[in-house]
Amino acid sequence: MPAVQPNTDQMTRFAKDAHDGPIVMINLLKFKDKAEYPADAPEAKESLSGEEAYNRYGDGLVELGKDPQIGVNPIYTGSGQGYLIGGGEEWDRVLVVHYPSRQHMLRMMRDPRYQKAHRHREAGLKYQELIETHPTG
Repeated sequence: MPAVQPNTDQMTRFAKDAHDGPIVMINLLKFKDKAEYPADAPEAKESLSGEEAYNRYGDGLVELGKDPQIGVNPIYTGSGQGYLIGGGEEWDRVLVVHYPSRQHMLRMMRDPRYQKAHRHREAGLKYQELIETHPTG
């Protein structure tokens, strides 16, 4: 089911999961055609695309990645080009992000710098799928 934010049950499960090692989040992203900022936001008059707004969010994450307490590390980004096997939603972008632990990701989500950048995500993102993965072996 398309969503922009985790629901309460998903967030509770994520926060309480016992896995304390690294996690890699696979993001499948669909952008709005036109970014939707509140009328009083400075960007409201810029006529940004959803992708351009989301890129501003991404710039904020790159800055957060410089903080070892946060540890966010985007390891791959690419545009969706269609399916070879299966089929379904045509995604605009795939983003793969590494975190040293779930605690690093939760710390990031509470950080004021993340909150400041997050408004660009909300303005530009139509919906997404976010898949948590753990290393095997």
